[in-house]
Amino acid sequence: MARYRELQQGELDETQQRVWADIVAGPRGSVPPPAHVWLQSPGLADHAHKLGAHVRFATGFTPRQTEIAILVTARYWTAQFEWSAHVRLAQRAGVPQPVIDAIAERRQPEFSDPDDALVYDFCHTFFDKHRVDDATFDRLRARFGDKGAVDLTGLIGYYSFVSVTLNVYEVPVPPGGSQLPE
Repeated sequence: MARYRELQQGELDETQQRVWADIVAGPRGSVPPPAHVWLQSPGLADHAHKLGAHVRFATGFTPRQTEIAILVTARYWTAQFEWSAHVRLAQRAGVPQPVIDAIAERRQPEFSDPDDALVYDFCHTFFDKHRVDDATFDRLRARFGDKGAVDLTGLIGYYSFVSVTLNVYEVPVPPGGSQLPE
């Protein structure tokens, strides 16, 4: 029996329908796969989608920097659906294909923008060491401030939650989607 299925709005109870409508009314405009899982617990879905909207659309990071952080997170968790979805978004945001390929292959990417490199370094360091050294943290905070440090930490935490959800519920990659090597 498949763990994941897309819900239909008509099968939801009143609380779930309210959360569904709130998700659709937000910046995504649709209900993404992790929310189909989370709607089984409407309170969790309600809070999670609001946090996701903030960390993806309402920080001081550029869309390119946000997508770099999401790709590093998806790579860490080998979250195939998340990777597939965000490769397209990263390309649209201007992340060069060699950077995407390097992240997929667990190699150090070469960046032309030092801010992009800093975002990558922070995320990669955390996933590699499960900590961030003082020098990397201080560089991030000096460039993006305390709010930026909290937002980037929240972004990789949120997308870890997304990745774990997608992996546990075995959400399939759409046909033709990008795949990570194991």
